[in-house]
Amino acid sequence: MENVAARIQKILRDSVDETATVCSANDEFALSPFLSGAFNLYRGKALGASLVFVQDVFDENGSAKRLKALVKNIEEPVNVILASATPAEKRKLISAKQGFITKQGDLYLPQLALVLENNEAAKRIPIRKFTPAEQQAFIYCLVSEEPLSQKGLREKTGMSAAGASRALSSLVERGLLDFVLSGKTGRQRNYFVSDKVDFYQRGKKLFGDPVKSAERKLIQHRSGLLASGLSALAQRSDLVAPSEPIVATARAKSAKESNENSTSEESQICLVQHLSYDPSPFASDGVVDPFTMLMTIEEEDERITLSLRQALGGCPWYTD
Repeated sequence: MENVAARIQKILRDSVDETATVCSANDEFALSPFLSGAFNLYRGKALGASLVFVQDVFDENGSAKRLKALVKNIEEPVNVILASATPAEKRKLISAKQGFITKQGDLYLPQLALVLENNEAAKRIPIRKFTPAEQQAFIYCLVSEEPLSQKGLREKTGMSAAGASRALSSLVERGLLDFVLSGKTGRQRNYFVSDKVDFYQRGKKLFGDPVKSAERKLIQHRSGLLASGLSALAQRSDLVAPSEPIVATARAKSAKESNENSTSEESQICLVQHLSYDPSPFASDGVVDPFTMLMTIEEEDERITLSLRQALGGCPWYTD
């Protein structure tokens, strides 16, 4: 069965707002049995505006009589979902100021037109970047096997139950993550990523720069810090390692601790990246995870691009 909410959400993201969300709203409105059985309702959010969409389950081109009865029972504008609409039908709907969206991507949403007219800045709504907890939750969902859970995130990162719940719920609210309810009480959330490539591409834009600061330090070879940036890429590809190793830590004091009792024979000047989150839960063999590696590389040239393709080509989520 077609997921209508997902289809409408994709159209809104492609045409209006890349953070738009759409979900079922059949239980949101108290309707008579006649109306509740005649329509499927959806709640959408785009450009800061809340939208109501309805689909006539009996006639996808819409019944004017049923729709009129429905509008009387809902105290906000209603936009109809249509299988398709001819140019004449679209002109008629627009003349009547009746909002609509078709499954082919045609849309007329008067509420959003009003938002844009009254607030030109709405086109450039600032998007809040991930918090450190959300950054870890994103990486967990990107690299871990499903089903994903709050318990799994806590066990992986040491995050508190409340922190894990907030981080995963935020990814859901941003439209990046989905979940199904299970368990004896029907309240346990099992999370899943519908499309890893889309999850990666959209999450990368929200992730923010994980490197809060960087400094050159004399570091012991066995300091326990993780290879990061180009040093990590060199270990995963044929790239020549930088002359000064690049290492990552989540706490500034880690670099200080690593310098204690160091000697010239055991130490080397390194570029220490202080990250906004702890990269160690996802690291392997002394190297940060592939996504952290990608996000800690600032340089861009053909040599690095080819090395990234070599290193990340096996990741199902990666696109350059």
